[in-house]
Amino acid sequence: MKEKSIFSLFTSLKSTYKINSKYKQVTPLYTDDGADFESCGVDKSHLLSRIQFRDDNLYISNSYVNSRSATPYITILAHVGDEYQVYDFELYTLLKDLMLIDGDRRFSMLTQLFYSFFGFILILFSLGLVFYAIFIIYQVFANDNLEILSGFFRSIIALTLGLAIFDLAKTILEHEVFYKELSRKNNLENRLLARFLISIIIALSIEAMMVVFKIVLSDYSQMIHAFYLIIGVGFMIISLSLFIFILRYQGHKE
Repeated sequence: MKEKSIFSLFTSLKSTYKINSKYKQVTPLYTDDGADFESCGVDKSHLLSRIQFRDDNLYISNSYVNSRSATPYITILAHVGDEYQVYDFELYTLLKDLMLIDGDRRFSMLTQLFYSFFGFILILFSLGLVFYAIFIIYQVFANDNLEILSGFFRSIIALTLGLAIFDLAKTILEHEVFYKELSRKNNLENRLLARFLISIIIALSIEAMMVVFKIVLSDYSQMIHAFYLIIGVGFMIISLSLFIFILRYQGHKE
């Protein structure tokens, strides 16, 4: 039981054994299922003659396919005194233990389902905005009493917001559902936020233009409200510019 305790500590460890200074295996092949004594005395010179240990007397092999399980493995060798300690790890389980990939398949499926549901809901909302924009254009031509300029502006705003929401949904589905990555590269979340803010700023800018046109045609005394809206859009543009500048500065620094 003592030799198996290490397997309860490291679930990714599948086998271990020792090699002496003459490159002979001096212990059985210990696994979680027991010990294989048939491998005792096997010559391991082919394993040690071509490797170079690090300064800390460790060697980590490249990944390879294990002949027994047909799954990816890596082997770690530790040079301790006159002996060599060999540890064989299953790569996928090791990555799960190190939390470099999703460890629990059920939780991973639940997360994928969650992102799928909200991603497709966002796509439905974006399609709803597109149909709303088309409906506004239909009303413009079907109803003579409706202002043409105002109708076109409202339609453009709806299309812009629909595009922004669709872009958000597409990014969520691509990177969390269909093509899930093990690492985040190129500041994906920041770039997505910047693109979404650009769409919002465009929509607000169009709204500000529409307000200005309405005030010009009706009451100049209300122009201050359009001015406040334009100032707000200007502050958003300045904030977005600083955000993009900081991202690019960090990118060059890295």
